[in-house]
Amino acid sequence: MNKNRNWTVLLIGGASGMGKSSIAYELARFYNVNVIEVDDICQSVKAMTTKEVLPAIHYWSTGVNWKDVSVSGNVKWLIDVSKEMISGLKAIVDNHIEADVPVIIEGDFIHPELITSFKDKKVKKVYIYESDKEQILKNYLAREGGELQHFRADISAKYGQWLNDTCGKLGIKVIESRPWETAINRIIESISIE
Repeated sequence: MNKNRNWTVLLIGGASGMGKSSIAYELARFYNVNVIEVDDICQSVKAMTTKEVLPAIHYWSTGVNWKDVSVSGNVKWLIDVSKEMISGLKAIVDNHIEADVPVIIEGDFIHPELITSFKDKKVKKVYIYESDKEQILKNYLAREGGELQHFRADISAKYGQWLNDTCGKLGIKVIESRPWETAINRIIESISIE
C-alpha cells in the first residue's frame, strides 16, 4: 500500500455499529495521524450549551428514555444532532486545514450536508455502511458483550440506510464495511483517487 497522504482531514461517517471506529484507528496507524471522535466533541458541546440553544443535543437530558422512543424517532434525533454539530465540526476541520495538522474525524454525527460544504481537496470523506442488521447485532456483541441489542441495531440499520440513501443523492462515497479484510484498502483507494 502507498502511505502517501493526499489529505489533511479525513471524515469518516456512518451509523453506530458499522465499523467506523475500528477503521478510523487502523487508518490512523497506517497514516500516523490522530483520531478525533465526534461523540467526544458532542459531549463537550453539550457541557457548554443549553437545551434552548441546541435542543437535539440536550434531548435525552429532558428525562426522555431513548428506549421509549420509536426507531424512527431515534433516527430523527440522530439526524437532528448531526445538523446541530455541523458548524462546530466545520470549525474544527477549517482549523486543521489552516494549521496543516492532519487528523481523522469519525462518528455517527457527521451529517452529509457538512460533507458537501467542503470543496477543498485537503478534506476527504467517506461513509461506512453495513447493510445487514444481523451483522450490526454481531458487531455490538463483539464490541460490548452482553445481550443482543435488537432495538439499537434496528435504529442503526435505519439511520445507516438514511445516510446511504442521502449520500447517494449527494454523490458522497459510501464504502461497504464488508468484506472486512479489504475495507482499509478500499477506503485508501477511494480517497486517493478523489
